[in-house]
Amino acid sequence: MAFTEFRTLDEKYLVEYIKATPALSDKIGNNFDDLKIKEVGDGNLNFVYIVVSPAGSFVIKQAIPYVRCIGESWPLTKERAYFEALALREHGRLSPENVPEVYHFDRTMSVIGMRYLEPPHIILRKGLIAGIEYPLLAEHISDYMAKTLYHTSLLFAV
Repeated sequence: MAFTEFRTLDEKYLVEYIKATPALSDKIGNNFDDLKIKEVGDGNLNFVYIVVSPAGSFVIKQAIPYVRCIGESWPLTKERAYFEALALREHGRLSPENVPEVYHFDRTMSVIGMRYLEPPHIILRKGLIAGIEYPLLAEHISDYMAKTLYHTSLLFAV
């Protein structure tokens, strides 16, 4: 199956997409029998799927061309996925301990396939809301920012 034009993914179509994408199907050992897919997007902008099999896992993020929680009356560019993938790859090169690895990017489908950080990892915002204290947060954030902001600035290029 060729993916030559944009289509919003759902769980069934995502399986076909993974089958047709070696960078993703290889991550799960080409085993589709025990595949588990869960949509975990917060409903505002993107579709986000966690894909898990006994052989491996990853996350799929798809940027759709409108604000998801409002609908097509509020359009957005799908190009934001392109710039996000570029930033993730560059920031991953500069600070690999702080950025999930990008396994796949598809500009036509606005899809990013990346490393799944399994629990106990949670979204920082959710942890902060829950009152979790992160004693190394300032150190980790400042290290990440120093590496990525400086090395992608004009100061570094001089």
